[in-house]
Amino acid sequence: MNISVDKTNLNNLLGVPNRQLTIPPYQRPYAWEVEQVDELWHDITDSLDESHFMGSVVLCSSDEQRPEVIDGQQRLTTIILLLALIRDRYQILSPGLVGRVQQFLENPYADPELRFKFQPGKANLRVFTDFVLHHPNSPARRQWDEIKELNGHELNRNSRLIANTERLKEYLDKYLQACTDPLNALDQIEHSIMKGLEFVVINVPDIANAFIIFETLNDRGLALSAGDLLKNHLLSEAAKARESVEALAEDWDIVIDNLEGGDITRFLRHYLLTTYSTVQKDDVFSLFKKEVSSRGVNRMIKDLKQMSRFYGQFIKPELVADKGVREIYQNLSTLRATMCYSALLAASAVLDFSTLRDFARLCEVLTFRYSTICSKDSKELERFYHGAAKALSTQGAAGLMDACHILESASPKSEEFVLAFRSQSMGRQYIVNYIFRHIENYLDPEEKTLESTQHVHIEHIMPQTLSAAWREDLGEAADQHELYVNRWGNLTLLGGKKNVSASNQTFAYKKALYSNSKIAMARELTQVENWGIQEIEDRQSRLAVLANTIWDFSTPLSNRAGLTG
Repeated sequence: MNISVDKTNLNNLLGVPNRQLTIPPYQRPYAWEVEQVDELWHDITDSLDESHFMGSVVLCSSDEQRPEVIDGQQRLTTIILLLALIRDRYQILSPGLVGRVQQFLENPYADPELRFKFQPGKANLRVFTDFVLHHPNSPARRQWDEIKELNGHELNRNSRLIANTERLKEYLDKYLQACTDPLNALDQIEHSIMKGLEFVVINVPDIANAFIIFETLNDRGLALSAGDLLKNHLLSEAAKARESVEALAEDWDIVIDNLEGGDITRFLRHYLLTTYSTVQKDDVFSLFKKEVSSRGVNRMIKDLKQMSRFYGQFIKPELVADKGVREIYQNLSTLRATMCYSALLAASAVLDFSTLRDFARLCEVLTFRYSTICSKDSKELERFYHGAAKALSTQGAAGLMDACHILESASPKSEEFVLAFRSQSMGRQYIVNYIFRHIENYLDPEEKTLESTQHVHIEHIMPQTLSAAWREDLGEAADQHELYVNRWGNLTLLGGKKNVSASNQTFAYKKALYSNSKIAMARELTQVENWGIQEIEDRQSRLAVLANTIWDFSTPLSNRAGLTG
């Protein structure tokens, strides 16, 4: 492999006349988070009189005028962004110094396509060029307060760039305000960036070798996600086979967009769990290399595009066309249920909506019984979901009955579930909202009063703060108030205004409010004479039995008889 390795700084990296460092189209958009920007700023300001090593930059120099940045995009983009902010500050403090910075951002006499010394990827190109790279006095330069005029898609693709620009600007402004000589301080930061930040530049002659270097750097400790590595590997394999790297990169962007903001590594892991029984986060890339080797790049990316679309529906259930499936996905989202995603991925690929609805409901029931209420071992649950996923991925729709039996076998029995439910306290509010909404709709199935809990509140029947009247009614049991006030048996749902009115009023007063409520579980409380510890225990026991009926595998589901069809 013919490569060159040189230690350099930004002054030399950007100082080559008529050369443009280019982010190739297959690279992801700019994505640095706040923590990384903060770290860069402190690295620069904490080492103003020293050098600071910034790591390696991998360039593919098949075109010497436009070397492609294979690794180093995020760091270079952020540093150049900060350099442009320094230039803009010079425009205010000492306009004559603007050109000193601009010469490292612009090739003034180059052909139009080489106008700037750094060209971001397609997603960030227009924003970075118009708002950052152009000279402050250029008619083409857009002011930062115009950024809100961009369309929604462009704002979304540049959200990190916009946020980090504002953060760096804030850092710079505060730093200069604290200095007695802002111009000198600005000069110090500029010199620290241009000469103090050191890089090792690795130049490779072709893209295939560049990908190999990229992967090798990761093996030596560079922090890259499994998604970054897999994308790199797919592009590398495409380059070796002389297939279009750009087309594959576009397909990869579709995969990312399909995920609707979901974590790429988590998606890849769940995808692998449809085949492999155990997949640790660190195993994801090595297992995918094995899959790519056996299945080929094109088949792999085609499958990832399909599966990522299904996965995006887990993240944003509103994208699901079928109302029944959509509601179950929303419930799974409420429960923070992700372990079932491997099974749902396999199911989505082979089932129609009718049977998918039933299977997704089984996933919801199992998640609720196993994890939410009984708090059983999550590793074991993942094993069951893998078993169901494998049955579906290997047998197709014909494996649905086997998959359902696997999930049913994992479910805690009624005795265990009811016992665990009877001891639960409020905890996470979204869990209480989910449970009470389903119980309410079971109690009043015709009205379906609560499609959501948006307009109701959780009411403590025995109030959180005991009044003198409540203490008198409870007697010696008042000492157990803290143990029972947040128990599920002491909670109900109540309309917002009624909830405020009830507050810590007596139970007799509350019963009058409950009797006029549209919520069945609140109205039921009017049948109780008094309210105390025993009533809380009794009600929670009844709720446990109701929950066991509502979240029960033996309850007939729509089209259950036709699962193998």
